[in-house]
Amino acid sequence: MQDGDVADTSKASDLSEASMGTIDPLPLTEDSQEYFKSYEDVEIHRLMVSDKPRTTAYFDAITRNKHLFKDKIAMDVGAGTGILSLFMASAGAKKVYAVEASGMAEVIQKVAEDNGFGDVIQVFHSRVEDISLPEDEKVDIIVSEWMGFYLLHESMLNSVIKARDMFLSDEGTVFPSEARIFACPCSLQSLYKEQINYWDNVYGFNMSAVKQFALRSKMIKPEVCLIPESDLLAEPTCIKKFNLRWVTEEEVKLFSETTFVGITKSGSYQGLCLWFECDFEGYWYSEEGEEQGTLITLSTSPMTPPTHWKQTVVVLGYGSAKSCQEIELSCQDGALEASDDDVEKSATEKLENHEPQQSDQVETKNYNKDDSKEDKREVQDTVVSTTQLEFENLVEKDEVVGWKIVFAQSDDNVRHYTMTVEMLDPEIEEHPVPCLCPMPRCVIIAKMIENDEMGEEDSNVIDCT
Repeated sequence: MQDGDVADTSKASDLSEASMGTIDPLPLTEDSQEYFKSYEDVEIHRLMVSDKPRTTAYFDAITRNKHLFKDKIAMDVGAGTGILSLFMASAGAKKVYAVEASGMAEVIQKVAEDNGFGDVIQVFHSRVEDISLPEDEKVDIIVSEWMGFYLLHESMLNSVIKARDMFLSDEGTVFPSEARIFACPCSLQSLYKEQINYWDNVYGFNMSAVKQFALRSKMIKPEVCLIPESDLLAEPTCIKKFNLRWVTEEEVKLFSETTFVGITKSGSYQGLCLWFECDFEGYWYSEEGEEQGTLITLSTSPMTPPTHWKQTVVVLGYGSAKSCQEIELSCQDGALEASDDDVEKSATEKLENHEPQQSDQVETKNYNKDDSKEDKREVQDTVVSTTQLEFENLVEKDEVVGWKIVFAQSDDNVRHYTMTVEMLDPEIEEHPVPCLCPMPRCVIIAKMIENDEMGEEDSNVIDCT
């Protein structure tokens, strides 16, 4: 619950008397009103529901794991148009609590009735933090589409955790069941060509000052765009994993990861690409030992069909006059920008802007590479000018690069994060253990750990001969 929001516990007695229909909302703060009002734009919901990988993943997770829903009590946190509630009701849920704080709540009830589920789907027009279930009822499963750009932008995660702690039964399930953030060094050739290098020569005039300004403007906010798989320069690394059944609010408040990777494709290292994956694990074993259910994964990676989340890129700013200093990147309102077709641009901007980002910041720190390596590159790429080399930041196959990324949740608004990215020198900085980079020391340590684990497995084997 945010400052200024007061839960009216006297509503609990009223709720126990309501077997169906929409429960009236409690008062919201001004910030919360603005946030939820943005979701009354139907075009935003069309963009999300028509996102085939997104909606299909939820449909498959629910309909292919019907044993988790049949004759069970379910909750849909942030129900939107009610599509997930309809999926659950169709899968056999005996009761679905659809929780939606925006004005769409009234539409959900009509949608439920039009589809024959008016007695199954009960709508709460409220934040989930402010509701009470009849007679302190517990639910068997909580389903929510809470994810935002790079997973945490929007941060409905805190609401899902609160709902889980308040309403989920001891043996209950949360969908998605696990979420992972990935990071990978990438090239940004299209962005640089169209928006940065354009200023190299404008009608014969030197516009390099504008080029510097353009680059720094890209560094003050993350870019939301589609990154081709061919622009990834290394194997993707999972930098954070959340088990949604057990993760706590404290664990999502502040965390950091240090990563070193080996470059698998020579190219221009110009950005750090972030995306996420979510698992819906529905495995269950009957009393007879028969396995039921399946695992469904929703991915927003460059290797899978595009979603409305796209990918989020931190522009490292090599070639900027300030690239070797600490640079504070502030994301203001509407800071996440997306390249998109004109048809969807307006709706996409509304999606990205519905979360104010005054507190989101990124700090970057880059290190200088040794002169001998720069000389070697200049010889190999004689057709590239010195200025272009600065902006290119060329890396070679098998070269090791590293970074430290920190996510810090705002104290004033849990939907806001400060993201800090620091480029690390792999020759100087301490590597995590185990580290999967190709540096000899890390390869040896990883092999020793692998051998130890294999030895432990062998020691647990009982010879029954």
